[in-house]
Amino acid sequence: MIENRILPVFLIFVMFFSFAGCGDKEDMKKIDLNKTEEIKDVFQNIGRLKIGLIPEQDIRKMAERYEPLAKYLSERLNLKVSLIYLNSYGEICDKFINKELDAAFFGSLGYVLTHVKAGVEPVARPDYSGISTYRGLVIVRSGEGITNARDMKNKRLALVHRSTYAGYLYPLYYFNVNGIRDFETYFSKVIFTGSHDKAISGVLRGEADIAIAKDLVYQRMITENPDLAKRLTVLSASEGVPSNALCVSRELDPAMRAKLKNILLDMARDEAAKPALKALGRASRFVDTEDANYRPLYEAIKALGIDLNTYPYYDRADIGFDEASEAK
Repeated sequence: MIENRILPVFLIFVMFFSFAGCGDKEDMKKIDLNKTEEIKDVFQNIGRLKIGLIPEQDIRKMAERYEPLAKYLSERLNLKVSLIYLNSYGEICDKFINKELDAAFFGSLGYVLTHVKAGVEPVARPDYSGISTYRGLVIVRSGEGITNARDMKNKRLALVHRSTYAGYLYPLYYFNVNGIRDFETYFSKVIFTGSHDKAISGVLRGEADIAIAKDLVYQRMITENPDLAKRLTVLSASEGVPSNALCVSRELDPAMRAKLKNILLDMARDEAAKPALKALGRASRFVDTEDANYRPLYEAIKALGIDLNTYPYYDRADIGFDEASEAK
């Protein structure tokens, strides 16, 4: 009977010292039970890449355009790629500041703003048979006697939006180079149309005398209606800057970033990638993109004395642009 009592006690001592000895091993992991929520969040984010999109078109059309790419990337990366549709560049910038997005497709000004505010970096952009950049164009009606900036005094100007390069920052730069410091008093009327095609259409309809808009939109309109080429004259064009590049968060794992970039750059050589490229508007490939490619935009910003840290990026009077006062 005594032996039967001694054995359990002996086993308890053995087990105690065995576990105590394990505590001295370097590979033993200590778990803080107070951090269960943090551990849970880590596991929830594994295997998912969130890409933000601005609805430049109807969301259904945006889905048709980008879902094939998301599906392709999911298969190649072996993780879920989710598209997050947002309402504005202000919202997409805040998502990166709050570490709620892994990547996003950006216009040029949207990129440099978010690069400064949240540290995003460009990876690659679609190329359409050699076209992967865009320019701002100064457009007037043909035969109206406007041949330079001096002829524009007291005329009506159609711009796009203060959050665009082609439709706002480039015009400011163009006027600045031509000695026009206060464009709002130089013109009899300044209209913000909200889109590049509306700015150009405003000139065609006689609602404005000058429009400054994106060349890709102008070329599309000319292709759809060749007669417009005779009715419109392009007086000046900016240098090209990247169009719609995919940019990633600075929080994204470097290995994942490199893998994502390699997959995009190799799509032209992968037969399985053809449907995704076609859906993007018949893109032929993705091309390497880096911050240095935005040099013309940075030069314009510097020349205009703009501080990107304080530049407004929302369509609200209290924290950004006041759309109600955009027309003069």
